[in-house]
Amino acid sequence: MRLCLISGHLALPRTAAAMDDDPGAVQRCARALAQQGHEVYWLLSTASLPALQAEATLLSTATDTLPATCRYIVPVQPYRWAGVRLLCVYQEVWQHTDLHTRLFTFLCLLQRAVSCAVFHAWGTLAVAYLAVYTARFLAVPVVVSYDWQLRSGKPPPFLWDWVARQVSAAVVPSRAEYEWLLTHSLLAPTQLQVIDPMQAEVGQTLTALYTRLCGAVAS
Repeated sequence: MRLCLISGHLALPRTAAAMDDDPGAVQRCARALAQQGHEVYWLLSTASLPALQAEATLLSTATDTLPATCRYIVPVQPYRWAGVRLLCVYQEVWQHTDLHTRLFTFLCLLQRAVSCAVFHAWGTLAVAYLAVYTARFLAVPVVVSYDWQLRSGKPPPFLWDWVARQVSAAVVPSRAEYEWLLTHSLLAPTQLQVIDPMQAEVGQTLTALYTRLCGAVAS
C-alpha cells in the first residue's frame, strides 16, 4: 500500500502532561509502516530533520527522483530515512497558512503521480485541515492523529468542527483521549480509534485501519 504522511514540524511539548502524547509517535509509526512493506511518503518540515537524524541515517536523494510535476511548486529536499521517502519543505512554508495553497497543489500533483491509498496527518490543526481538505478534494481516505499540538491554545471552532466532520478516522493514543474527544469534539465513536504508538504491533494495527477505510471507499 502506498501511503502519504503529513506532519509539518513536530515541536516538543511544553508541559510534562503533554509529554504523554510523545512527539516521537509519528517517527515510530512511519518506520513501522515501512517495515510492514508499505511505500511511505512523508511530507514534513526541514526543522524536523535533526530529530530524525538522531534516530537513523538520512540519505539525500536527487530532486529528479520526485515526479516532474512536483519539483517547482515548493522547494523540496528529498531524503530516504529508515525505508521512508521524506519530502522536506522549509519551515517558513508550514508557518504561513497563506502558503498552504502551495502544499495543497503539491499534494494534488504528488497524488496524481504516485496515487497514495490513504493520507495520515499529525501536528497542528492547520496541518490537519490541509490534509483533510486535500484528501477530500482527491476522494482519498484521511486519518488524523489527535495530539497535544492539535489541541493547543484555543482551536478556531470552525476548523476544529470541520475537521471532525470530514475526517475518515481519528487516532488517539489512549482511552482517556478517546473519552475527552467524545466530549469536546464532534467526532463520533465510529470515527475514533485508540492506537498506542508504543505498542509493538502499531504497524499491523494501522495497516488494518487503512485497509478498512479503503474498503469503505471502494464499497
